Amino acid sequence: MGIKLLLGSDYHGNDRLIRQALDHLPQVDAYINCGDFCSKAGKPSCKATQGFHPTAQAEVAQLQSFLAAVDSLGKPWLFLPGNHDPAASVLEPLAGSWGRAITQSCCFEWLGLQVLAVPWTPPCGWSWTLTRSHLQELLTLYGQPPRPIDLLLSHAPPRGLLDEGGKWYHRRMPTLRPLVDHLQPRYYICGHMHWDGGKVERCGSTLVINTALHNMVLEIP
Repeated sequence: MGIKLLLGSDYHGNDRLIRQALDHLPQVDAYINCGDFCSKAGKPSCKATQGFHPTAQAEVAQLQSFLAAVDSLGKPWLFLPGNHDPAASVLEPLAGSWGRAITQSCCFEWLGLQVLAVPWTPPCGWSWTLTRSHLQELLTLYGQPPRPIDLLLSHAPPRGLLDEGGKWYHRRMPTLRPLVDHLQPRYYICGHMHWDGGKVERCGSTLVINTALHNMVLEIP
């Protein structure tokens, strides 16, 4: 039998998307959220002493409540932060019995699938910024995984794939495209680029899925 995953990203506190996700969860095997649940939490501020922008208290509480509700349904889940989300010090305590937030790049087995999760976003002046050092480290550490990658998870799409025509990625900006080209995962799941949300695109053997502003179901044979 296959695995049925619910995928979502870029809710930005939208009550309809949040309710829709919780309504769909009983019908699937697991849930992946690719970040930007919040809108202001990742905004830079010298007053962000609690790990998020001081105006974002309510949306951080909403994120905490949402992940607790997901966990209470007894479905495995993963949360990848986006550039609008709070710091690791806020996200790590949200781990539950069934899932956790990913705050460091890691490769692991999940539901029988080989997963590479990367919580970094190409630079846009907010939080969780991907650097060239991150990219080189990823290629060094995970360039030869123990088995082929089934799911590559991150907030933002790779250059040239569901990235709104590349208008936000300048020529020298690091993205995960080199990692995709090298590893050729079965699926690359992301969000970030709202205009391309809800779309899929194939790149060689990889199916790229942009879940921004959507809840989408992926059935893996």
